Amino acid sequence: MGGKRFLLGVAAAAVLTAGGGSAWAGKADDTLVWATATEMNTPDIYYGNQREALIVTYAMCDSLVHRDPITNEYKPLLATSWKWTDDRTLDVKLRKGVKFHNGKEMTAEDVAYTFNTLAPESSGMAFRALVDWIQNVEVVSPYEVIFHAKHPAPAALEYLTGTSPIFPKGHYDNAPTVPTADGKTRRDYGAVLPMCTGPYKLQEYKPGQSLTLVKNDQYWEGSPKGKPHIGKIVLRTIPDVDTQVSELMTGGIDWMWGVPPENAKLLAEQDNITVKSAPTMRMSFLSLDASGRSGDNPMKDIRVRRAVFYAIDRAALVKNLIGPGSVVQKSMCTMNQFGCTDKVPDYPYDPAKAKALLAEAGYPNGFDITFYAYRDRQYTEAVANYLRAVGIRTNIQFLQWGALRPIVVGGKAQLAHLTLGSNGMLDASASTSYYFKFTGDDYARDPQVRDWLETADTSTDPEKRKEYYAKALSRIQDQAYFVPLYTYGRTYAFNKDLDYPLTPDEMAHFYLARWK
Repeated sequence: MGGKRFLLGVAAAAVLTAGGGSAWAGKADDTLVWATATEMNTPDIYYGNQREALIVTYAMCDSLVHRDPITNEYKPLLATSWKWTDDRTLDVKLRKGVKFHNGKEMTAEDVAYTFNTLAPESSGMAFRALVDWIQNVEVVSPYEVIFHAKHPAPAALEYLTGTSPIFPKGHYDNAPTVPTADGKTRRDYGAVLPMCTGPYKLQEYKPGQSLTLVKNDQYWEGSPKGKPHIGKIVLRTIPDVDTQVSELMTGGIDWMWGVPPENAKLLAEQDNITVKSAPTMRMSFLSLDASGRSGDNPMKDIRVRRAVFYAIDRAALVKNLIGPGSVVQKSMCTMNQFGCTDKVPDYPYDPAKAKALLAEAGYPNGFDITFYAYRDRQYTEAVANYLRAVGIRTNIQFLQWGALRPIVVGGKAQLAHLTLGSNGMLDASASTSYYFKFTGDDYARDPQVRDWLETADTSTDPEKRKEYYAKALSRIQDQAYFVPLYTYGRTYAFNKDLDYPLTPDEMAHFYLARWK
């Protein structure tokens, strides 16, 4: 007991030294404070594409369809019903009487405005799969819209769930104009704070620091999300994990995720903290510039790409570093997504074979390369150590996502350690297709893979979809275009006064939380 008191004393001192901890978290103040190491660059999920923004979106916004996080069942939310009248026409009836947080009633005009604004490529929205299938949305009546699809869209309902909030008509009209790197300008839609209909209202947003939500007492009756219970939810950006641990132990925050294994045991011993682990959909992988978008580079050689595969002990990473809930990732998708398969070529850990392949490719002494990353630095450093052991000497450039994103889509990253949570979408079109259809994220530029994925993404025959995803995934792996590493397990630690449903989707459904 004396040892535990000493640890808590050290933690408290660390918090005070960091200028952190305060008394405004917890049940007594009806304020749930959660922490993340990642700076959220916008709370608008259409332009942020970060898990933190998605968590905030689910709490403050509603979409047309709700996918229950426990059962994965689709339920009516802002839509009361939907029906495909043919394979490219989706008729959606809307709920009456729902109001935005500014008091305006939501109607068909708002739904049409949201998607007609975002669907064009010129909108610059981040996760294009959500809207790429939409030709336009037609207003039929104040409470009915018709989605006209460019092609059959078998995953449309999945795209219309919580990751696609509805904003009021004219929402982006006053977006500021900002300069671009090429000397031109663009509208910065992501700078507009979301206006939604959900369980919580946005009270304050301090970029890179914090975001505060307050309970929407007027939230509509009968929502499958239920009425919100906790009065205030505060997100704080705390880059240092040790500081997060200290603040949780001393009451400065109530919830944290990504708890390292070495901290999980300590936290589990505290009387006021619950520690649990769960699998997630977030996959971790290496992007290799096989097509030479960044110029002539070693990754253009398939022998080098395969050497990278053989160099990394993925099973050891999962067992010794990533921790509970994590599994070795076999393909560029997660196994709970429709169309995903792990029946693909594999590359077992074999550093001797990696060295031989590098020598065969003309690099008997290895080579130097810049290695970009943005999340969980200790995991990137572990991967770099494996690469260094076979002669691939990496210069790690660890950036915030907002700084790394332009480098990746601009075709300047020869080697990058990336992650994708697929925005929680249970379909391979939201993972595999995201990286291999000639977008800014595609460093393979393989027309065969692109065409197979297009067939899989648009076929209304489930078996045909599976067949073509399998073809694409097998070729991606055979050519070693990307190197799938692991899917994350997440260890969560939170205040024992918090009744919080843990789900396997790397989401915090805070609208379901309550105090005990």
